[in-house]
Formats: sequence, C-alpha cells, structure tokens
Amino acid sequence: MSRVVAVVQARMGSSRFPGKMMAKLGDQELMSWVLTRVCDAKELDQVVLATSTSGDDDQLVEVASNFKVMVVRGSQDDVLDRFVQASRESKADLVVRVCADNPFVAAEEIDRLVVAHKSGSFDYSCNHQQRLGNRYADGFGAEVVSTSLLNEISKLTTQTMHREHVTSYVWDNSAKFRIQAVMAPSDLAFPEIKLDIDTPEDLQKLNQFVQKYAITTACSAAKIVQAFHEFTNS
Repeated sequence: MSRVVAVVQARMGSSRFPGKMMAKLGDQELMSWVLTRVCDAKELDQVVLATSTSGDDDQLVEVASNFKVMVVRGSQDDVLDRFVQASRESKADLVVRVCADNPFVAAEEIDRLVVAHKSGSFDYSCNHQQRLGNRYADGFGAEVVSTSLLNEISKLTTQTMHREHVTSYVWDNSAKFRIQAVMAPSDLAFPEIKLDIDTPEDLQKLNQFVQKYAITTACSAAKIVQAFHEFTNS
C-alpha cells in the first residue's frame, strides 16, 4: 500500500501579496481554509505544512498547531527541497502537492485525484487546473508525484524556476514522463473559472462572494462553482 501525504506549500513572503496566508477570507485566515479542507480528504494518510524557516512564517506554524498536521520548514526559495524534506520526514510514497493560494481546494477532488493516479502507471497526475484539455476549474484540485520522482528531479535540476515551482520540471520534460490530467466532472468543467488568490484584489472579490453566498469550509466544489456562476453573472 502506498503512503499518501499531502504537502501544503505556504509562506508569508509572497511578492504580489505579502502576508496573504494570514489574511481573512470571511471569518477565517486563508491558511485555516486550506488546512481545514485538505484534512477532510479520505485518501490521505497525513498532511504536512511545508513552510520556510523565516520568522514571518511562525504564524503559519501556529495555525497548523490547531490541526493534525506535521510541519516541515526549509528554504524560502528552494521549494523543491522543502518537498523532498517533507516527503522524507513523513515517509511518503506519493506526495499530493497543494498550493495554499487555493482556499477552496476540495477534499473530494483530492480524493478523486489520488484514486485516478493509483488506477494506472503514472509518474504524475493533476486536477488543479485545466491541463491537456481536462477542463477543470482552477482552484479545487492538486498534483501527485512519487517521492522517488521528487528525489530524481531534485538531483537533476539546479534551475531556479524548477526549484521554486516544484512540478515545472515535469512539464518542461513531459516526453519523459507518464502524465495524467484527470478529466473534470461536468459540474466542475469550467476552465474559465479561477479561484486562486494572487493579489489583494482577488481576495476582495472572493470575500464579497463568500459573504453573499454564505460559503464555508464545508461547501463542496460543485456548490462553490454553482454559486460563483451566479455571483459573476449577477
């Protein structure tokens, strides 16, 4: 049996939106939204918060202490090394990469991804956004790679982009790998929808949405998409 570990990538030092992980969406910090929803996934054996050793990120560690998650701290910029460290310390066979920019990441879509990845001989699977025509709305899913592949990539590349963006090496060398982009279910097949938070303006818009439609951490991805359609068309 493969040990499946979600690694949530987060830090306070975002260049476009410093401190965003502690910004409030509704009545909770973004970090709490993400950890609450990831921890509801049934196909995971463990959840890890991978953050940096910067003192600014002590706040994220404090939030994580309210959840049953492991915390791994490493380089601010070498995110790939943080993932390698997290996979080693959690004894993961498969690593589910979750970007904390996505407050609506959905437990049911993480489960769908893990099941799909295990169904075949894939090196990498994803459903976090539209890839290879899978038509997923952006912000509900994740990516899966094996610990052995993470270790291999870490040995092969020194490029700053590959070390900052953990799975970019796979896509830049896609011919070498067996890649699966999980097809979106019909109620999430809206690739024009993007629900990640990169800027203060993104947060302001999603705060209006959350408050108007009473969106909570318990809402399904399908309910959020339906409500977001109404919100954007109203």
